Amino acid sequence: ELERSLAEARKQLYEHYREERVNSPVYRNLLTSDAGVPTIDEFRNRLIGERGLLLIYLLGQDNGYVLSIGPSHERLSKLMLDEAVSKALGVEPGPLTAERMSKVMVREESSGVLPMLRQPDSAIKAMPQLFALWQALIPEADREALAGGKVSRLSVIPDGPLSLLPFETLVVQDGDHPQYLLDVGPPIQYAPSATVLFNLTQRRAAPVLAGLKPVLTVGDPAYAGTSNVQVASRAASALDDITTRARYRGAQGNLNRLPHSGVESIWVADSFTKAGINVGRLAQDKATEASVRYNLPGRRIIHLACHGLVDQAYGNLFGSLAFAPGKDDNNPADDGFLTLAELYELDLKSCELAILSACETNFGPQQKGEGTWALSRGFLVAGAKRVVASNWLVDDEAAASLISYFCAGLARSEQKGETVNHAECLHAAKKWVRQQDKWRSPYYWSTFVLVGPQ
Repeated sequence: ELERSLAEARKQLYEHYREERVNSPVYRNLLTSDAGVPTIDEFRNRLIGERGLLLIYLLGQDNGYVLSIGPSHERLSKLMLDEAVSKALGVEPGPLTAERMSKVMVREESSGVLPMLRQPDSAIKAMPQLFALWQALIPEADREALAGGKVSRLSVIPDGPLSLLPFETLVVQDGDHPQYLLDVGPPIQYAPSATVLFNLTQRRAAPVLAGLKPVLTVGDPAYAGTSNVQVASRAASALDDITTRARYRGAQGNLNRLPHSGVESIWVADSFTKAGINVGRLAQDKATEASVRYNLPGRRIIHLACHGLVDQAYGNLFGSLAFAPGKDDNNPADDGFLTLAELYELDLKSCELAILSACETNFGPQQKGEGTWALSRGFLVAGAKRVVASNWLVDDEAAASLISYFCAGLARSEQKGETVNHAECLHAAKKWVRQQDKWRSPYYWSTFVLVGPQ
């Protein structure tokens, strides 16, 4: 009876948040501007500039299109698959519809592009499909501009299954020594819609709270090892069985410690400290959900290295970042799981950047015209200006190196008094990881993406 009641309560809560997405001024302000829908000229001024490119994808039942907007052009192109490209992608030739795109991206037999990219060994085998997607998704004129170094900033507004594809993995030249768009192309920024990206560029962060260190880093939460930090392991009563903790028991069991996340947190703290930027740090048994909740508001940069958990039911509303639970882990506010629903309640108006160094923080169920309902979205709704998040599982060691390299670039820019370009810093970090022999596979370097303005 408790399980039935809780299932109904979860359904009602999800319906409430779905309605709130329409009625909430916070979310509505993300989707609209005071002057209404931005014009193409406004997009040019804010998102494109002199050497930028904006690609907006629209995948329907009968056709697929890409709207390409550059400094001096706007072009709507129909996406078509010719015989050669369709053969490489394993679908019938014709219009690139949402159904065909879904087959290309996710196949039951795990031969889709995304399942292959999500595995270290098979990611390399996806190169023929990634080369075909380069030809299918990018109009010829834009391919020449991107590969020829004529574009310095690429903004991508994906649709449907494309929301989970890092465009950096597109292969621009195949063969024994393939080139990815990462190698020859510009830094990339993503967003669920062009209007959301436009409005995020205008979002002004609130001042950091007086006396508060502007950077907060969290790493290596104590998931196991003492009696009061067991995660998804006990069921002392029927009520325990239906808590958020229990929802992840079957798939996760006891969550493993992430030692490299602790090292990553130390590296991130050191990078900013050396640049003269004060850092607060939570680790091990101090990294409880309640402590993280308390310490997030008022920070300018937030870095969270932990487990990320996706719950496809109810629009990922109960997907979560996993921290150490408090002494009373039956308390939903300190059970160790900071859910998407709980993220909406946070005040992150001071946050210019949230780094979610955890698995699948940009992954979730798709909603037509609104991207994916992922944990990254929760941070934007709560007030963050931009988020770095992951499209699939992350390798603990590779993620630590990539994120620390990224943060070192941010810190150097701040120390020099330069305008920080988050997309360029992430781009440089990805290229550095790709140069390491053990991490050459796209699985290691492409999972993290920038959602929001550079």
